[in-house]
Amino acid sequence: MRLKILFILLIAGYSSISYGQEKDLAISKIPFQLLLNVNSVVRNEELLIEVEDVDKMSIITKKVITVLNANGDDSAIAYQYYDDNIKIRKQFLKVYNATGNEIKEYKQRDFKDVSGVSTNDLFSDNRISYLDYTPTEYPYTIEYYCEIKSGNTAFIRSWMPVKRYAQSVEESNYILNNPKLIGLRVIKNNMSNRISNSGDDFNLKYKAENLPAYNYENLSPPLETYTPYVKVALDKFSLVGVEGEATTWKDFGKWQYEHLLKGRDVLPAKTVQDLEVLTKGISDTLEKARLIYEYAQNKTRYISIQLGIGGWMPMLASDVDNLGYGDCKALTNYTKSLLESQGISSNYAIVFAGDEKESIDKDIVSMQGNHVILNVPQQGEEVWLECTSQTHPFNYLGDFTDNRDVLLVKPNGGEIVTTKKYKASENVIHTTTHLELGSDRSFKAEGKRSSKGIEYGNIYPIAKIDEQKQKTYYKNVLGHINYLELENIVHTNNKRAQNFEETLTFSGANFGTTAGSRILIPLNIFKIEGEDVPRYKPRKLDLEILRGKTVIDELIISIPENYTIETLPKAIDINNQFGSYNFQVSAIADKEFKVTRKYVLNDGLWKKEEYTAFRNFMNQINLLNNQKAVIAIINQ
Repeated sequence: MRLKILFILLIAGYSSISYGQEKDLAISKIPFQLLLNVNSVVRNEELLIEVEDVDKMSIITKKVITVLNANGDDSAIAYQYYDDNIKIRKQFLKVYNATGNEIKEYKQRDFKDVSGVSTNDLFSDNRISYLDYTPTEYPYTIEYYCEIKSGNTAFIRSWMPVKRYAQSVEESNYILNNPKLIGLRVIKNNMSNRISNSGDDFNLKYKAENLPAYNYENLSPPLETYTPYVKVALDKFSLVGVEGEATTWKDFGKWQYEHLLKGRDVLPAKTVQDLEVLTKGISDTLEKARLIYEYAQNKTRYISIQLGIGGWMPMLASDVDNLGYGDCKALTNYTKSLLESQGISSNYAIVFAGDEKESIDKDIVSMQGNHVILNVPQQGEEVWLECTSQTHPFNYLGDFTDNRDVLLVKPNGGEIVTTKKYKASENVIHTTTHLELGSDRSFKAEGKRSSKGIEYGNIYPIAKIDEQKQKTYYKNVLGHINYLELENIVHTNNKRAQNFEETLTFSGANFGTTAGSRILIPLNIFKIEGEDVPRYKPRKLDLEILRGKTVIDELIISIPENYTIETLPKAIDINNQFGSYNFQVSAIADKEFKVTRKYVLNDGLWKKEEYTAFRNFMNQINLLNNQKAVIAIINQ
């Protein structure tokens, strides 16, 4: 349970809330419409930020949340990050039953104090003070209060009254007091008539009331696409004692370069000499960069370092060279230093990493991002390097940092650019299988699968796991085949081509279904599976496909000598706004036929009204994938 709680805290980031009870907390007092299809209800929430000076800020967070069932427990976690620059002044939690009576109180001494980073982190002064409350009954209500002092004004907490699916909001308040009248940059979105604003240019006051819940729907845009939010940044700020001023990305990037990167690229002379030997005689810049990237991969490993300003400033390149490890900032800066020692320029790039494709919000200049990668500008092509991986190919991002806005930190200033997008024509899975069927319905087969683009990154790590786990994986992939026996598995990782190939030799029994003197033969060894498309009555959120793909499947089946091909399915060709599906099967010899299928899924964003058409397309694909050929015995 502790690990589960920590995981939730780590992915949630900095945030908190709660206060002295003033309203009746009985469940019966919640408006009926806020109880529909929800796991929890925010009864009252307040985030009060007092910006006392450029380098001094206090934050009071308060929340009262009613949890209706076990699925809502995550919303009741009480926690606060702290370090040498963030001090907790007060923290408590109270628990109430369904009638609003207090049943438990936890003071600050009852909170657990643990490291605020994962087990991969070697050094850190980040801590979490949290309470792991285990409910004894439902529903219940928690009241949480936390007060902190911070010297880091580079981060001003945003206001997002609706933070999760299946949670409604009775009342939420956001107050920012700014007595020194430091310039503010504010962006807001989805501000409905249920939200009031009584602030001014230097002081903010927002209030939300009676916000209904949003329920998760598969293949929909992120929650904040629909929910209200306010994001704030100061024109003048402080980061761990280093003051800055910026209102444009160009200025902000220059500040980061000057205060976080400059002078941290010096390498030992021996390392520079080694690189000169490594790249001697190579004139092609990309080939030089590839060799240097692989040199860095072989020399270093990833850990995380979160000490003081080290949470944002990379280790010295010379220290990484000596120690052989570093976090994303350190390894990116180290690789950048290696490249530049050989005359290859590159840019430190700050990004929001994760397969959900979150971009740097270019509409508000502020400290953003959770990861760093490296950009190597080349004429006609941007090269991107993931420096924390010891196994990634050169110029491969995968779904961790693809197709999103990032901040390039350059000596002359910052610049927002977009990382590589992998098109449907690049995200390719191509399978070829030859199956020989025996008269007793036993079979022998060899199947090959090649994966490129995003699909490459999804599969190539399988080569590093043990054989038994590989067999378990492939038996799941081919689980629709009776009495499957995996006889041989071969992997070929072509890193330069970014193509991973799997070759499987396998056999089985009872292939197909008998119908008198006939055998009905399935035509999908490596399945082509569409997206999961539940029925919604009605669909309320738009449809979004983040990444397109192409799947090509070729299957040759050889039948026994005493059988003949009787019936083959007709060719099918479907094309629409979501993609295409092409199917054909034909005899290529007296005892042999070939099945070819090609499925293309387009990326894109569609209105919710299009979901039914998309669902029909997916269901049609699944239906066509279950077609069968018929062979009949000769001279029965």
